[in-house]
Amino acid sequence: MNIADFAASAVKKIADNHGKKLNKKMTAPEIPQAEAERLSGEVFNAGFAMKEVMPESVTAKKFWLAGYRTGNLITGVLDPLTVRAMWVGCGDGGIILVSADLIGLTGYEVKLVRDRLADFSKKVNCKLISVSCTHTHASIDTVGYWGKLPATGKNKEYMEMVISSIAEVCVKAYENRKEGKLYNGSIHVPEAISDGRMPYNKVNDKLSRLRFVPADGSEETWFLNYSAHPNTMGGDCSQVSADYPYFLREAINREKKTNVLFAVGAIASVNIADLDEDRRERTRKGGEILAKAALSIDNDEELTTDITVVHQPYYAPIANGVLSLMAIIKVCSALKYPSKTSETGLALLTEMNYIQIGSKKILTIPGEAFTENIYGGYATKEESPNDLGPEVNATPLCEIVGDKNLEVFGVSNDMTGYMIPLNDFVLHPTQPYLSSVRDKYDRNHYHETNGLGKNIPHVMADVLRGMMAKIK
Repeated sequence: MNIADFAASAVKKIADNHGKKLNKKMTAPEIPQAEAERLSGEVFNAGFAMKEVMPESVTAKKFWLAGYRTGNLITGVLDPLTVRAMWVGCGDGGIILVSADLIGLTGYEVKLVRDRLADFSKKVNCKLISVSCTHTHASIDTVGYWGKLPATGKNKEYMEMVISSIAEVCVKAYENRKEGKLYNGSIHVPEAISDGRMPYNKVNDKLSRLRFVPADGSEETWFLNYSAHPNTMGGDCSQVSADYPYFLREAINREKKTNVLFAVGAIASVNIADLDEDRRERTRKGGEILAKAALSIDNDEELTTDITVVHQPYYAPIANGVLSLMAIIKVCSALKYPSKTSETGLALLTEMNYIQIGSKKILTIPGEAFTENIYGGYATKEESPNDLGPEVNATPLCEIVGDKNLEVFGVSNDMTGYMIPLNDFVLHPTQPYLSSVRDKYDRNHYHETNGLGKNIPHVMADVLRGMMAKIK
C-alpha cells in the first residue's frame, strides 16, 4: 500500500466513524413533500439591484482564488465580482432570483441569507429566494476548498460581506420593482461552446433569456442562462475575474443599457470554445459572442402572469469520504445529517426548486450536471467505461418535468459537486474520491472526485418526481 492508498483508506475510516457517531447521536428529521405555491395577477412587477462584493484590497490580507488548485494566493483584480438580484412578482407576492459572481455557496450560507430576510419575506409574501452562483473559477474562495489545506480558504469578513450584500440587493430589488411585461426567448449559440468528456456532441448550446420590459420605458432586466463553465481564465490565473459573464454583461450594455443577471446551466465538462490562445482574449470573445446572440433573440413569447414554485429540501447521500472530511474538519460548511443508507453514514441536506413563470420552466439544482442528466443522450454500452447500458441511468430530468425546453440553473442554493451518469462513473480502485483515474478508453474521470457519489442522479430524479406530482 503506497501513501496515497493509505491516505484514501484513512479518509474513508474517518468519514465512516463520524457517520456512525452521528447516527448514534441523532435521527435525521423527516422531510415532508413540498406543496406547490402559486401566484397570479393582472400584471407582472419586477425590480433589480446589484452590488460589488470586493474587499478593499485583495492583497492586504490573504485571499485565495477558487476553482483550480489550492493555495493560489490572489495577486490582483482584472474585473470586479458582483451580486445581483431580480424580484419577479404578480398578484400579492413574488420570488427573488439572485446571481452571484462566486464559485459557489453552500446551503449553510444560503440559509443565513434567508434567515436574515425571514421577516422581509413574510411581509412581502416572497415565496422563494434562490441564490445561483455563476461558478467563476477566478473568484475569491467562498466554499473553503482552495486555501492552504487543512485550513479553510474562507475569510470570515469577506463571507459576511457576501451574505449581507446578497440580503441587501434582495430587499432593494423588491423596492425597485415596477410594473411591466415578461418575455421568454432563446437562441442556439454552438460556436461559443466545447465539450470535454464523452459522449461528445450532446451539449446544450441554447442561450435563454427572461426579459422584463417596464411599462414606463426604463431599463429592461434580463436573466440569461447558458451551459458553459466560467473557467476560461485558466489555472495559471491568480487575479480576480467574473470570467466570461463579465464580458457578456459589458458587451450587452455597450449596445443597450440593460440590467443583466446570469446563471449557468448543465456545465459539467462543458467550457467556452477555444476561441483564442490567450486566456483573457478567449474569455472576452466568449462573453461577447454570447452578448451578440442575446441581443439578437427575436422569438420572444410574452408570459402569462402566473408563478408556481415548489421548494423541496432533500437528503443527498454522501459516498465521497474526502468531501465528508472537508465538512468534518470545517474546511467548508455543510448541513450534514445521519443516514442509514449512504456509504459513509452521512447525508447532506440540500434542495431543488421548480419555478414556472407563465410557460417558462426552471429547475434550480445544487451542483454541476452533465448534459445527459438533464436532456438525455447517455453513453451507449459500447461507449460506457464500465460496460453498462444507458438503461441503468436515471430518467433525464426534462422527461420528468415533461418539457424538453426545461432550463436548469446550476450551482444554486448549495455546492454539491458533479452529478455523473451511472454508466460513466469510474472510481480509482485503491484511492476512491482522492485520486482521479483513466478508464479503459484512456478517458480521465476527475469529476468523480468532486461529487457526492454515484447515486446522486437517481436521488435527484426521485425527488423531482415527487415535486412534479404536486404540479400535475
